[in-house]
Amino acid sequence: MDRSTNISFLIKLIGDTIETKANKRLKSYGITLSQGRILAYLYERRTEKTSQKDMEEYFQVTHPTIIGILKRLESKGLISSEIDEIDKRVRNISLSPDFEIKSSAVLSYQKEMEDQILEKMSDADTRELKEYLNKLLVNVEQME
Repeated sequence: MDRSTNISFLIKLIGDTIETKANKRLKSYGITLSQGRILAYLYERRTEKTSQKDMEEYFQVTHPTIIGILKRLESKGLISSEIDEIDKRVRNISLSPDFEIKSSAVLSYQKEMEDQILEKMSDADTRELKEYLNKLLVNVEQME
């Protein structure tokens, strides 16, 4: 199999490489890439209520997966969770004050990583890449 011509293999290699490099870098903050993505998502939504279900749907992961990530983040004191006042079945998640201390470093690393990934691409290339990746995502989601 030629790595350079198999699209699904290339996508997997890119994802695995990003995850490995990011986990190595984020280790100094005591978090993984998956945890960093959750923290960034919560940071973007810090003025809104965000439930576990919201995160499951956004990240397209299972309930047990999101529960595991959130438990680790909560044990590190980076997030807090509380039962929704209106619907007791819903658990809302928010960033803790401890995360605010680390937030600029973690969030700036995510931007730096994105910039490095796209470093040798023009703005037009980047727009096209995003367009193609979104088309691929739609195609993959429609697969049986």
